[in-house]
Amino acid sequence: MKATGTIEVKSWDEKTWDGRPYAEVEGRKLTEAHVSFAYTGDVVGVSQCRYLMSYCDDVAWTTAVEEIVTDAGTLVLRHVGAYRKAVEGEIEILDGTGVYAGAKGAAKVDWAEDGSGTYTLEYEV
Repeated sequence: MKATGTIEVKSWDEKTWDGRPYAEVEGRKLTEAHVSFAYTGDVVGVSQCRYLMSYCDDVAWTTAVEEIVTDAGTLVLRHVGAYRKAVEGEIEILDGTGVYAGAKGAAKVDWAEDGSGTYTLEYEV
C-alpha cells in the first residue's frame, strides 16, 4: 500500500532534560520535544511525536516515536536521524490498528523551508 499527502507542524515544545527552553541553552545539550503534526491526503489525522535530541557542534542527532491517529485507525512510526542544514534520516512504520492493523513499512517526509512537507508511506498490513 502507498499513501501520500501533506504534513504540517501544529506545535513544537522542546526543552532541555532539566526543563529549560532549548533555545536558551547554548552549545551541547540534550533535549526532548513534544510535537504535533497534521496529516492530509491519503492519510488524514493528527499525530503526537516525542523526539529525543543530542545537540553536538553543528548537528542535532534525533530519535523519536510518533503515533498518527485517524478515523480509520492508528499508525506508529519510529524516526532516527539528524538535523544539520536539513532534516535527514529514516522513518519506519512499526505497527497500526484498525485498517492499519499490523502495518510494517517505511515513510519519507520532504520538508520545505517554510515548515510544510509532503509524506509518502509505503507499508503492508
